Amino acid sequence: MGLSKAEIIKTATAEANRVLSKFDFSYTEPIDIFRIIEGNNIIINFQKIDKLAGAYIPETQKNRPGILINENLPITRQRYTAAHELCHYIRKDPPSLDTSSELFMEEYKRDEKEQIAEVFASCILMPRKLVNNILKQMGVVELTPFSVYELSLRMDTSYQATVNRLASLRIIKSGRQYQDLKSYSPKDVKNHYGKDGLETNWNNIWNINEQDNNIIIYPALGDEVRIKLEENPSTGYKWMGIPEIRYINSNWSPSDENILGAVGDRCIKLQIKDIKEMKLELFYNRPWLPKSNSIKVFKINIITQYKRHGIKLEQLIA
Repeated sequence: MGLSKAEIIKTATAEANRVLSKFDFSYTEPIDIFRIIEGNNIIINFQKIDKLAGAYIPETQKNRPGILINENLPITRQRYTAAHELCHYIRKDPPSLDTSSELFMEEYKRDEKEQIAEVFASCILMPRKLVNNILKQMGVVELTPFSVYELSLRMDTSYQATVNRLASLRIIKSGRQYQDLKSYSPKDVKNHYGKDGLETNWNNIWNINEQDNNIIIYPALGDEVRIKLEENPSTGYKWMGIPEIRYINSNWSPSDENILGAVGDRCIKLQIKDIKEMKLELFYNRPWLPKSNSIKVFKINIITQYKRHGIKLEQLIA
């Protein structure tokens, strides 16, 4: 007789927590699943593999264990696939070939070991501590499709996987709330925001504001970062230090056009093109004063994610 659903969840959660405990993560940024895999001396290879999402190849007397990831997948799906295959390694499962339709569809409930790997992937990529820390940092009071979308970006997970994880953690309180959130898609959210600056339909919009001061974000190539900061030009103060590069633009709009001298928002849009890393530091100051006189400073570190191909040289040498 197989494990019950509760036993599967308990087993997968325990396995994920055990793996995470061996690494010093801050739980304020996405879990580096590729670092975990490589830290276990597993070869990870990114290749074009048609309909497969990924595969797990056990260790032999001559070869190290390996995980194969379809490089055509979006990064969030690559990460989920990698976590799923890692579970097969942790539990010493036989070789596994997983298609996209199996891994990313809700009806994927083939057998016990695959169910455990599915829950394991969710737990290791979205541990409770990470979810709670990011929700707190975002200042989320009530879950909406927009806050769940932002949460998914900051954990580097898909929207639907994030909704499911919030339900399993009982942060989503009711079946009605779950169905309401699930009925939305990233496409719906991006259509609401306006997605003209995105390179492809897979790309995302990052909305950043003052409470995100000192945050590190990991957008993918082709994403757009939108920073909104309160500014009142009538006081002589404005946000300074906006870099003059071709992929960034800035504009100010008042909160109420009918009020002279009204407070407004400085909106900065940055398209992630050929920028590998940018440490953006902005100063709320009067233009003629030194930086030391700034009444506010806003910092954000933007590190662009690039898709990997093949095997890391370090792993080949090892």
